[in-house]
Amino acid sequence: MKKLTRPLLALLLLSTLPALAADQEMSYPEEGPIVTVVIPDGWIHGYDDGALNAASSGDLETLLTLKPLLAKKSEGSAALEEIKAPLDEAYEGNITHSEVQEGGAENLGLYVVNSKAKMTANDGETNIFINSVMITFPDTDQILLLQVISTEAGSEKNGEAIDQILKSIKKAA
Repeated sequence: MKKLTRPLLALLLLSTLPALAADQEMSYPEEGPIVTVVIPDGWIHGYDDGALNAASSGDLETLLTLKPLLAKKSEGSAALEEIKAPLDEAYEGNITHSEVQEGGAENLGLYVVNSKAKMTANDGETNIFINSVMITFPDTDQILLLQVISTEAGSEKNGEAIDQILKSIKKAA
């Protein structure tokens, strides 16, 4: 019986691997979720200090953060400033921001600002792409920020995954 159990356990484990390797729908916040987003297979992710964080790999070529903004929905200009000011400071003014693009559905508002920055490193200058998505709800004044930051190489490598992440944003059930 023991000899038969081991192969069955090994077969059972192997049959579960595809399920373990699948994209994962994550809820935010961890307690009392109000929104979900799908994190791609293979991305490192977890909750830390009130935010959901994810990275495409250990070399951090593409990073994702989902967290609340301090500004409220009724304070649109303050929300934009809360997003742009830290980026302007971090990239020392070597950054441009797009106009706000509006979208969403009846139960979720999405406001997107795309930014492009230049960063100088030991191996030269590179472009950084930042997708900032403000998520609003019809029944609350709260705003969540989903922000994806990618190096140029990360953007090329993970562009399709980033698109799928942004399309997966939905109100938690």
